[in-house]
Amino acid sequence: MSESFFIRWDSFVNVFIENGEVIVVSFDDRPCRINIKSKTAEMLKKDLEAYFNGETIDFSVYPVRIDASEFVTKVLKEVRKIPYGETITYKELAERVGSSPRAVGQALKKNPVPIIVPCHRVVAKNGLGGFSSGVEVKRKLLKLEGVFNF
Repeated sequence: MSESFFIRWDSFVNVFIENGEVIVVSFDDRPCRINIKSKTAEMLKKDLEAYFNGETIDFSVYPVRIDASEFVTKVLKEVRKIPYGETITYKELAERVGSSPRAVGQALKKNPVPIIVPCHRVVAKNGLGGFSSGVEVKRKLLKLEGVFNF
């Protein structure tokens, strides 16, 4: 069963769910079609709306499907443990997964479900670092979570 919905934020945050697993979250200029059939999709939409209104939400309860290598999956699972409003560096994440900061950065680029897997919470030691949806989106997400030093 495929489902989809959008949240209006600075842009449209489009969410796609398949068989109860979040498979894509994207920041787009146009909204996707709304097709909500499950309680999971209803709850996620409600939680995302609350998140974008500044509420602390734990998205780790939502199942995600990551079709990626074992390493990328390991990195993204570790990222899900970073609490709301906190950041870690690429180096710290690399140490947690036994790899290099550069490899971790490459793995984070492959995150199909930002926010649900909060890769925006991984930053460079001297700045923001990159973000697949753009550095300004990353900055706004961190500011939304109360992280103001970027």
